[in-house]
Amino acid sequence: MNQLDVSRRAFVIGAVTVAAAAAPSGASAADAPPPAPAPPGLDDAVPFHFDRAAFSALLGRPNDHRQVVAAKSFADARDGLRLMRNSIEAYIDPMYFAGGPNALHAAAVFYHGSSPLLALDDAMFAKYPLASAIIMFAGTAKAGIEKDARVNPEALLYGELVAKHGASFFVCNNALSGIASWIAQQIAPAGSQTTRDRVIAIHDELVQHFLPGATLVPAGVAALNAAQEARFTFLPT
Repeated sequence: MNQLDVSRRAFVIGAVTVAAAAAPSGASAADAPPPAPAPPGLDDAVPFHFDRAAFSALLGRPNDHRQVVAAKSFADARDGLRLMRNSIEAYIDPMYFAGGPNALHAAAVFYHGSSPLLALDDAMFAKYPLASAIIMFAGTAKAGIEKDARVNPEALLYGELVAKHGASFFVCNNALSGIASWIAQQIAPAGSQTTRDRVIAIHDELVQHFLPGATLVPAGVAALNAAQEARFTFLPT
């Protein structure tokens, strides 16, 4: 037996001895109740029902060509819409790829930062300070929206891609949960603290106001990987 093995064995025996000594008389360490789990924090992901079969069915649509855009900010998501439109039109045009109107399944994953906000309707932009959130998340980068905007400036193009071309949009629940927490803290009355229940309520309201074609996924990064495994080529913004 080498010295490393002896050291490990001595450590294990010592740890068991200490644990046994610390246990109450007549009780073993195994009898001690497990520590209570910490309550979820304001920024923890909000639980939701994920329809994995429906998600897989979307990725499995029988289009000849498939492409997925990844966006980590509102500005990236906005640019991604135009990239999606360019690809779709190139495949439709008989002078170019000549694939026909349903040749390409164009998709986008809003996986980080303010990108999920592009999937929300005008009612949420009017109710909550979403333009401020986008600008705050952007930092020194381009925000892609005016600071006083009360509507989603990209809703028209987004709707066209869904209605005319069957585009799919996947929204990261982790990122959306963080946005809901930020909103809850921004609108809390002065001197008060927001609650986990309030964050959940705002999160669920945002989901109810998704634009058509948007699907909530547990993690955008996982959805992006799943899309690539389903033969979608990756297009960064």
